[in-house]
Amino acid sequence: MRALRLFLEESRPCVQIIFFLRFLAGAVTTTAHRPAGWGHQLIGPGIAWLLASLFAYGLNGVSDVAEDRVNGTGRPIARGELSPRTAAALTWTAAGGSLATALACGDALFVGFVLLYLVIGYAYSGAPFQLKCSALGASGAVLVMGLLTYAAGWQAVGGGTPSAATVALAVTMSLWMCVVGAVTKDFSHARGDAAAGRRTSVTAWGPSAARLVAAVGAPAVAAGFLLAGLSSPVLRVPSLVLLGGALTVAVLCWTTRHDPARGRTPYRAFMVSQHLVHVALFLQLAV
Repeated sequence: MRALRLFLEESRPCVQIIFFLRFLAGAVTTTAHRPAGWGHQLIGPGIAWLLASLFAYGLNGVSDVAEDRVNGTGRPIARGELSPRTAAALTWTAAGGSLATALACGDALFVGFVLLYLVIGYAYSGAPFQLKCSALGASGAVLVMGLLTYAAGWQAVGGGTPSAATVALAVTMSLWMCVVGAVTKDFSHARGDAAAGRRTSVTAWGPSAARLVAAVGAPAVAAGFLLAGLSSPVLRVPSLVLLGGALTVAVLCWTTRHDPARGRTPYRAFMVSQHLVHVALFLQLAV
């Protein structure tokens, strides 16, 4: 049980939570905001998706040991409490469980989504692809993984023609991951990434350029979401929440640029913002 607990910690609970919230958001916006009657439909697909996400981030932890130790992330593998071998075994067990659960759901398209997510999750960290080693590869991978997660929630409750709200939410929040999250996470990882030879946003473009991309990109993504919220009432409050988060990220990108101790603060603002957007969506649907 201790190894499992440490593996869950290594897989970053805050990330697992937001992926599950994305999955649920894809479902609730698809069903015209009427959740009654379909909750049972989400149990199998939800478990399959959670296991797939654990695989992707567990594998990332296994492959990032050297960089994490240089960066001082403090995760279980890097601090020596969880062996990479044990973590790898749990990672592949999660992948097998995800695929088996998806197959048991009996939906061919959903199984396809799970397979594609697992493949991209592997390609992000695993040889010979290691998309994480380039800014374009990392951003592209998280964009597709975000879109797949919303699509999985959509398919879990029957699919059909996705609502405008589903499409706007999926595209916006996946771009939020791609343009903001994939860049701001590099701010505090520059030493380890450079030591590993990665061409990330910071090591390839330089810290000032990377911060400019995030500082401009965050409000740009939020502005697009705000426009979508004008025609979709369910997105109005979430779009305002994202705008507030985007402005916070933009300010932090500049105010922390000479303060290494606060290098992770813009990424934390990114992460908190996307959680709050989804919580705002669910609260608005519950009212």
